[in-house]
Order: sequence, then C-alpha cells, then structure tokens
Amino acid sequence: MTGSTIEVSARTVIEGCFDATGQAELSLVYDVGLALGLPEQRVRLAIRRLQASGTLQQTGRGRAGRLELTATGLAHFEREHGYVEFARAQDAGLAPWDGGWWLYSFSIPETERAERDAVRGALTTLGAAALAAGLYASPHDLRTEVAGILEPRGFAPRLIVAATTQLTVPGCATALEIAEQLWPAARTRAAYEPLAAVLAGYRRPSPTDPVQVAAQALRLSEGLDVALRADPLLPPELRPLDWEPAEVRRQCSLVWGELSQLAPELPVFQDPPVREASASRRA
Repeated sequence: MTGSTIEVSARTVIEGCFDATGQAELSLVYDVGLALGLPEQRVRLAIRRLQASGTLQQTGRGRAGRLELTATGLAHFEREHGYVEFARAQDAGLAPWDGGWWLYSFSIPETERAERDAVRGALTTLGAAALAAGLYASPHDLRTEVAGILEPRGFAPRLIVAATTQLTVPGCATALEIAEQLWPAARTRAAYEPLAAVLAGYRRPSPTDPVQVAAQALRLSEGLDVALRADPLLPPELRPLDWEPAEVRRQCSLVWGELSQLAPELPVFQDPPVREASASRRA
C-alpha cells in the first residue's frame, strides 16, 4: 500500500452490497467493483468461492441476478459486526475491564488434528495469546465466541477454562507489562496504518455519484477489517494512554457518518443483516 490507496478485496465489495434483508443486487456489486478497479471476472470468481463455502447463494444470471446470504453468511456478518461494536463500546468507555484474566487450554488427541487446529485457530482469531504450549490467555471471556466459530464446522469447543485475577508472567511486574509482552502494541499500531492512510487521503465524493460514495466507504471498511483482524481489542486499561488505534477508529466513524449522509440509501450504510449484535464481549 502506498499513499492513501488500499486494495479492496472482491469479498469486501460483495459483502458491502448486502442490504438489511441479506440480499445484494449483482448490478451494484459489479459497478462498485469496477469503481475500485476490480474486473467483473474477479468478482464472479469471488462469488463462486463464497457459494462453494456456503456463505451465499445466487439467483438469476448476469447483472440482473441477485445474491442472498445463507445462515452461514449471516453468522459471519454477525461475528464481524460484533467486533466493530465491541471496539466502539470499549472506545466509549462502555466495556470496562474487571481486572480478570481468562485461561484456555484443550485436550484433543493428535489423531484429531483438524479439530485441534480449529480450536487453536478460533482462540487466536479472537485475540487470545499463547502463554505456553497449549495454554492461551485473554482478558475476555471467549467461550461463546469460540463455540460460534467451531460449531458450524461440526466441532465442539472442548475447552478447559479458568478465570483468575492473579496472572504471573516471567519478566512482567504489571498487567500493562503482561499485555505488552503477549500483545505487542507496535504490531497493533502497524495494523491500523492502512486505514490511517485512507483517512489521510480522503476526499469527499460527489453526492450525485453513489457508486463512488460506496467505493469510498468500502475502502474504509477494508482498512478497518485489516486492522481488526490483527487487533486483540484489549481493554483500554491494558494499553497506553492516548492509544492511537482508538483515535483512528474515531476518525473512521466520523468519515463513515459523512459518507452515509451523502447516500443513506446505499446497502453499505443500512443496518447489517445480523440476527443479534452484542457489544458485551470480544465478538
């Protein structure tokens, strides 16, 4: 990435065109993709992959067709929306840390490697960090979220879970030092650089060009997605004061609000197609 540019994936384009009913018009999907430099063939391939994964289904052909989210796709939207809402709640001081640590382990034999990898992947996706071989830590209760990732794949969580207010890590004297060792601040700051660059290069699009408005919004969405995939969303109590990622998210929300006022009818600005969003936990 250079300057204020960011490559928006075909998947982000597709997801950004779903309205509150979980449907997307293919004509809009292709037009927004072209505005972002994505040829229609590349978008079609992404649609096929999402169909094969069970995320969506297509009715009709060509630009007259339509996409519809499946139950799997709706669950994905719910989880992604949960990350954003939880980050906003933390930034607003609505999700204070209780000072507790959650420890996770699992007892799954090597013969069930696929399930072992799935559990490990779910924990790390949700921001848990390895304390030792097979032992993970987080300041958040991730049990419900781990189950939400694993159960659609046919795996049970099979977690061994403990909660404590006393966590000792070699070389660390405070909770802030533990957080820095397990979740280095520099790594999280770096994850927000693409989004910060998009914000720095932002120019207000014409309200008469809704496709360009949607394209600008999806650049923000892509940048935020990239950042949140790497951000463990630690409580503010475990980060330095004036935490830069929180300020970048605040700026992103302001620009998003301005864009939504230009073309509020666009699907990308409508309520997301989720069953129930909660900001009470990590996801």
